[in-house]
Amino acid sequence: MAAARIRTRSDSVHAVRRRLDPEARVQMIVEGAVAFFATRGFDGQLKDLAEALGISQALIFTYFGSKQGLLDRVYDHVYTSRWDERWLDALADRSNPLELRLIVFYEAYLDAIDDPVWIRIVMQSGLAGNELTRRYVSARVEAQIGRVMEEVRHEFGITSDIMEDDDLHERVWDLQSSFVWGLVRKHVWLLPVMDDRARLVRGRVAFFLAGFSQFARTSPPAGPRATIKSGRRARS
Repeated sequence: MAAARIRTRSDSVHAVRRRLDPEARVQMIVEGAVAFFATRGFDGQLKDLAEALGISQALIFTYFGSKQGLLDRVYDHVYTSRWDERWLDALADRSNPLELRLIVFYEAYLDAIDDPVWIRIVMQSGLAGNELTRRYVSARVEAQIGRVMEEVRHEFGITSDIMEDDDLHERVWDLQSSFVWGLVRKHVWLLPVMDDRARLVRGRVAFFLAGFSQFARTSPPAGPRATIKSGRRARS
């Protein structure tokens, strides 16, 4: 009589995965792909991803059609789900001081992206030369940069003959980049960063606005320390 087969933990995992409905299985693959690409880079092969997930490579093609199809779902999971379009409306709400609007936005933005997986995907995508990070920047971040440029021009009365769009664009990107590179220091280089996020955001925003004081018709209002609706939402 053949010896009874010992049921292993791997058997249990595969049994659970076999019982998953299609949408749950897709979500499992996407989440696994995010972790895989964040660690291995986008040059990682689907056969290695399939092995890491304990599924067949054919199953990935069944659900996503191609590697690009899977990358499109990774994009939605990592980038789109963390972005809130209401942020742009809040940045344009001139019933609140610009300083306060910027502080609230960057606190909400950091709540959404301060994650080692997010910043590693951003870096890996850039290194791989694929379109994920470029698509995100073009579709969303540049719209936010443009909105801040509009509000800075309005706040300080800066016309194009005083400061060209290219110059202002770079200044706003300097502010944006300071937060992203802070996450690189924290999650990629594993270096210490300021723990007090609110203080960090206030300081960077104040420094950014101070750079325009020479153009101001009047000093930019400090504004009340009230909280406005940031439009933030929970990450999925």
